[in-house]
Amino acid sequence: MGRVGFLYDSAKDQLKWARLSVKNHIGTIFKVGQILALSEDDYKKAKVKAMKMSSSSIAETLIAAFGDGK
Repeated sequence: MGRVGFLYDSAKDQLKWARLSVKNHIGTIFKVGQILALSEDDYKKAKVKAMKMSSSSIAETLIAAFGDGK
């Protein structure tokens, strides 16, 4: 098992121990991890880009990333 497999299994185990659905929450966990792993410069660039987005663009991005909940 490689690094990604180990991280996935670790995240999956943590979600199971917290009695949360892996299917519903694993994507969110990995999106947060991607943000936390950004360098300071990349984070600042992404933050500026996100702050310039309109409300509808933000909604579209979130729906694309996490689904519409239906």
